[in-house]
Formats: sequence, structure tokens, C-alpha cells
Amino acid sequence: MHSEPSVEVKKTEKYGDKWKVVLELSIPGHGLSEILHELEKRFRDYSFRADGRNVTVEVSFRILEPWEDEPVEDVAESIALELISFITAGGAGGEI
Repeated sequence: MHSEPSVEVKKTEKYGDKWKVVLELSIPGHGLSEILHELEKRFRDYSFRADGRNVTVEVSFRILEPWEDEPVEDVAESIALELISFITAGGAGGEI
């Protein structure tokens, strides 16, 4: 069984001048509720929904000047890396 947390970008959608990114975070092991609580405290602008060992993460943001900002795919990947880094670095109650 895979023992490291992982995250996958599931969807990016544009609504007017806003983007919505949906990610699926897989967290093996125990203590999902504690990890979820720490994620919610740290990433207050994100929406988290637990389902078994997976957590759906929804993030909405604006890219007002796309020529100066990263493409939405790069932003989504940065969010994914930030979530994994937070969990594995012990920000969510210790390393998994």
C-alpha cells in the first residue's frame, strides 16, 4: 500500500474572471480528522471535504492579469505542492 500522501488536480474551471480548482488529496494512515482540522486552520480560503481516506479540496481565485501571472495549471500544481509539503513537513500534526 502506498504510504505517502498524494494529491491530484481533478479539475480547473473558469467562471467569469474567477477560477475554481478541485484537487483530490489522498492521506494514508490514521488521524485523518486531525490532519483535516490542521489543513482547515492553515488554508482558510480552501474548502475541504473528507470521503474515506481522500479529501476533496476546492480553491477559488482570480487571475486578473494573466500575462503577469502563472497559467492556472501552474497555480493548481503549486497549490498541490503546498498541501503535500504542509502535511509531510509536520504542519498537520507531525509527519505521516
